[in-house]
Amino acid sequence: MNVSIIIRVKNERLNLEKLFAILKNQTNQDFEIIVVNNNSTDGSEKVVLDFFPKDRVCVVDIKDFSYPRACNLGAEKAKGKYLVYLSAHSFPISNTWLADGLSNFENEKVAGVFAFPIPGKDSTLAEKISGIPNKIKRGGYLGNTNSIIRKDLWEKHKFDEGLIGSEDYEWSLYWEKKGFSVINEPKFQVYHSHHLRFLGLIKRQLKWKKQTEEINNKFKT
Repeated sequence: MNVSIIIRVKNERLNLEKLFAILKNQTNQDFEIIVVNNNSTDGSEKVVLDFFPKDRVCVVDIKDFSYPRACNLGAEKAKGKYLVYLSAHSFPISNTWLADGLSNFENEKVAGVFAFPIPGKDSTLAEKISGIPNKIKRGGYLGNTNSIIRKDLWEKHKFDEGLIGSEDYEWSLYWEKKGFSVINEPKFQVYHSHHLRFLGLIKRQLKWKKQTEEINNKFKT
């Protein structure tokens, strides 16, 4: 398989049914699915087999969950040249989503690809009106809500498991310092929501700001 799609899962059976139906209809089918299961009790980890054959599926259980650990664990099991990260409630916007994202790697200096998520139909009014998840300027930095990275680069610099979040930012910043680029590809967007109200959105952004400042300081030393 050329691509490994790594999905973090915890009790999201219905979302996974929707997501896997979309992935099954992608024009590019040269991928495996890796489910990183965080103690699901609703059978989430089994849904993938309703859509894909066993030889294209790997389910791995994670203990002591953290986002960077889940990302690394999925990558450790991956056979693909490219690692695609998705949350279980990120829904690609088209059936060429994967092909559109991968097309950016024709440039050898591209380390990763991402796209700002679009608030879904079930998003809160605050998310739909403000568009905060999309309008906050994050430059060319990955978001593992939906991203693709080169596995060979991951092998040289893995996600920092000492972080409690923003491991995607740290990874992309590391490679940009090495002369690589991270591409914002609009055709690679997903529908995604955290169902947060205005206060929740503000708190989330302040938390992200603090984390990224700490990472920036790390690279200054």
